[in-house]
Amino acid sequence: MTSQTALEPSQPALQEERDRRVLYSALGIFAIALLFRFWLLGYVTFPVFDEVYFPTYAEEYLQGKAPWEGHPPLAKYFILLAILLLGKNVIGYRIASAITGAIIPVLVMGLAYRLTGRLRVAVLAGFFTLADGLFLVESRLGLINVFLVACGLVAQILLLVGLERQGQTRTLILCLSGLMLGASASVKWNGLGFFLMTALLAGLVWIIALLRPESLPRLGLLARFTELRWWQYLLCFGVMPIGFYGLVWVPHILESPDYFAPQSVAEVLPQFWKTLVNAQIHMIWWHNSTEVIPKAGAEPVHPYCSAVLSWPVLARGITYYFQLQGEQYQVINALGNPILWWLSTLAIGALSIAGLRQIQPATAFVLIGYAANYLPWLIVKRCLFLYHYMSAAVFSFIALALVSDWLLRYPRWRYLALTGIGAIGLCYLYFLPIWLGLPISSAQFYQRMWTQWLHIPGFDWI
Repeated sequence: MTSQTALEPSQPALQEERDRRVLYSALGIFAIALLFRFWLLGYVTFPVFDEVYFPTYAEEYLQGKAPWEGHPPLAKYFILLAILLLGKNVIGYRIASAITGAIIPVLVMGLAYRLTGRLRVAVLAGFFTLADGLFLVESRLGLINVFLVACGLVAQILLLVGLERQGQTRTLILCLSGLMLGASASVKWNGLGFFLMTALLAGLVWIIALLRPESLPRLGLLARFTELRWWQYLLCFGVMPIGFYGLVWVPHILESPDYFAPQSVAEVLPQFWKTLVNAQIHMIWWHNSTEVIPKAGAEPVHPYCSAVLSWPVLARGITYYFQLQGEQYQVINALGNPILWWLSTLAIGALSIAGLRQIQPATAFVLIGYAANYLPWLIVKRCLFLYHYMSAAVFSFIALALVSDWLLRYPRWRYLALTGIGAIGLCYLYFLPIWLGLPISSAQFYQRMWTQWLHIPGFDWI
């Protein structure tokens, strides 16, 4: 199996027609994503799960006292902006996540198209992301993981666009990519996975350029990493993300009177730096405290902690909300689309085998993106949850789009691909009630808890 190479310049009329079709497809996916994210957005009572934290943190900025918690402040600024526009209500708390979540399938689609130049791959990648339940749930609540993923995807799209360009335009666009890498890490530190991805891509290209230069042309657009000068690497992927990360903290520190209270102009910069460092130390402590890391032999600090190796097979979901209404259940279960996740994991395996046989830019990009956002979690000791897999999951969705596109080109495999795509869509509709919090009977709820009748050790969706 070979994946597609990045699109090279073609006839202007043909390229314009392709771009127009991509645009119309993206608008359609965005409209559907908006519909499912805004439909009954305030139906479930606020707060749900970690909504007790993030909207509250955003409100604290309005009170003139910044919250000191375990994550950088950027996502709370987005929620704060929505609160300023719509007020302190359930819609104001959730709408920023809803809009951002609706954009993510479009970003995945754009990334896939930039990577391969194939409309079908792009549409499939966008559809798979649209059809996922975890992304839907996270988008409909006042949570922050969608901001991290969106910023990281924008950074990678800009990276590919920048590599396509030349001269000052290339430098400008790559600087914007660096800014978005900084933005992703400014939501949560695990946004650094997108930065690691960029570093690994550049490192792979340079290793091939030094050891097997004859193979470099097969990397397509990625080979242009070798055209960048040292100062472009330093400026775009060093100064820009670090500078953005530092600037994000300015409003936070200015609203921290207990920590930042300079008595003169000369004290402003030293105190700012000291407060910034103390904030990072506080977050390091938070991620290593006994509240998130269980003692040896102790029970998990949270009932929905899950093992990193369980994420790709969707062994453990998270029940965000449960209410008993008469004889009906009202549940929000942060669970991925099972068919989508299982097929996507198989697709990662298929691409890994294909990548060992032949170097292809799309394969290398997807596998490195997946690995950079997934494998570092193996060394983390704190309590982890399924949503930490979201950044890696988008690359598994693109992997499935690549494999599906390959299967669709061969008549004897076409029906297999169509069956898988159809099953993903039907699975999405089937699980919608427990993603949206719609009332269902107990029998309907347990019918969707497949782990109860699969009887596989370690699998538990309840």
